[in-house]
Amino acid sequence: MIEMMKVTIGRASAGHRAQQQHALKLRRAVGFAIVTSGFAVIAAQALQHVFGG
Repeated sequence: MIEMMKVTIGRASAGHRAQQQHALKLRRAVGFAIVTSGFAVIAAQALQHVFGG
């Protein structure tokens, strides 16, 4: 009985770790997208300034 509970807890923590890694990857991807879009806005504004828009 106790060994069965240990195995269940082990599986739950492994699943939790995988979920945390997935969340971290998603957070990094979203952060990268935000930073990239910020750079795109800055570049667009600089081009408008250069071309007198």
